[in-house]
Amino acid sequence: MTHLLSTYPPTAWIVLLAAGVVIGLLAGLLGVGGGIIAVPVLLDVFNRLGMPDATATPLAIGTAQASVLVASITAVLAHWRGGTIDRALVKAWLPAMMVGVTLGLALGPFAPAKVLTGFFAVVAALLGLKMALGNSLVLSRKQPSGPAAHIAPTLVGALAAALGVGGGTLSTPVLSLFSFPIRQGIGAGALFNLIIALPATITFLAQGWGVAGKPADAVGDIALFCVATLSVPALFVAPAAARWSARVPLVLLRRLFALCLVAIALRLLLRL
Repeated sequence: MTHLLSTYPPTAWIVLLAAGVVIGLLAGLLGVGGGIIAVPVLLDVFNRLGMPDATATPLAIGTAQASVLVASITAVLAHWRGGTIDRALVKAWLPAMMVGVTLGLALGPFAPAKVLTGFFAVVAALLGLKMALGNSLVLSRKQPSGPAAHIAPTLVGALAAALGVGGGTLSTPVLSLFSFPIRQGIGAGALFNLIIALPATITFLAQGWGVAGKPADAVGDIALFCVATLSVPALFVAPAAARWSARVPLVLLRRLFALCLVAIALRLLLRL
């Protein structure tokens, strides 16, 4: 513990704990994976520790995925109890999403980081615009069928795994393009966060061994102390936020999601 105290300065503790509160709020209220918050925060923390980007980036993504895995547990339970998880949708999306996760984990390390980040930022901004416009902009009044039904979950799984973000960040606005109810989309997104984070966490635990310059709490490409610091506040905040999500007016919920996506897009574009 003394070594951890010296490794992570008090300012890092404060930043990580505050980020954990935001992660829990987003996970419960909007079903958004906390990785989109955790990755840039972790990169800043690791860079301040003198870690080079080549080492800090996979460590930040792996740590974020592990944090999403832990933080999503109470959010999923709260949405499950509230009846906002559509089991038929999860069953329909899950196979293709897992194919996407496999592709994202396998190919993500080889893709230029700026290209991936820029693409995600543009997609997030466009989906944020769609959420702001509401039902005035839809592609169809029903979910795609046949081979086309596998495109969206595959892309969501691939991007989420490659960038270390939760599946719900993209799945809910994508589902809204097909007039899927937003509350059920948020509930499903919370579960997708958990489903995607599990294989991603296992993958990052298995890689990155023997790389010098990591903090003492790093196991593979996951910093355990940072996982705990991010996840503990989120575990307490997420259930309350999920209960709020069930009561917030739909228009306000949609606008909050749109604002969140636009803020994410701007944050990512500023890092390019």
